[in-house]
Amino acid sequence: MTEDLVREADVVLAVGCRFSEFTTGRWTLLSPGCDLIQVDIDPDSLGRTYVPAIGICADAAQATSALADAADAMVPAPDPARAAWLASVRAEYQRQAQLPARCPAPGSGKVSSAALVSALRTVLGRTRATVVQDAPSLGVWIQRYLGFCTPGSYYAAGGGSMGWGFPAAMGMQLARPDERFITVSGDGSFWMVAQDLETAVRENLPVITVINNNFAFGNTRDRQRAAHGGRYLGVFYTNPDFAAFARLLGAHGERVEQDADLVPALERALASGLPAVIDVIQDQHEGLPPGLLPPAARQPRFP
Repeated sequence: MTEDLVREADVVLAVGCRFSEFTTGRWTLLSPGCDLIQVDIDPDSLGRTYVPAIGICADAAQATSALADAADAMVPAPDPARAAWLASVRAEYQRQAQLPARCPAPGSGKVSSAALVSALRTVLGRTRATVVQDAPSLGVWIQRYLGFCTPGSYYAAGGGSMGWGFPAAMGMQLARPDERFITVSGDGSFWMVAQDLETAVRENLPVITVINNNFAFGNTRDRQRAAHGGRYLGVFYTNPDFAAFARLLGAHGERVEQDADLVPALERALASGLPAVIDVIQDQHEGLPPGLLPPAARQPRFP
């Protein structure tokens, strides 16, 4: 819905936006007739992707504060039609932000992404831990359905940088030793940095790593399903027991195969005071939220 609103907009105010390949749907987000007002503290970012009608090189907080003050001085006359439209947009946003029902059947031995987001919501509400999101398929679920209201309580990889999450959380734990950090990683991402778990144990960094383990490179799998009719190549594989791997290194490790076991496992990991791995077993086709497709591939052009 948000993308549709941006595409229909006459004017877009973008504050600190990267306009990356992913966030713009391969640079198709802004319509040709849209006027862009771009605010960024980095002058090289202004006009890098889209040419703005107005480019403002400024700190985001200062710029938005000044713009808000200016807007307060220009209160428009009430428009009932616009108010009704805004109410309908808000209602549709709230509908789409509702966490969908779980997909795998209870007792299937697989954990749904909906249940994992719900469990994270419960645990975060009790502990105020910070989420560090790597680049897993679950990332879109977190961004869409898991709300964050406190500054500095959520960090995410930019541009699909697999393997970023766990080392980043270790650094944050060093900088903020009295806080707790929960990394959410895919199995493919975790294997890129699994050796860092030994460092976390040796340095006593109690980062919790939740692995949504679907035995697949989920993003590539979804693209092959959407663009190539499910003709899969090189996206499915086997994994060892990540929980046993964690215990072998002296960390806390648990394997979760049922929705109901998620919250207790997360709470035990936090209570252990150790670096921990929660190996969450999912169906190999568990991926993006219902109705969401990855951006279509751009076709090469030949002379």
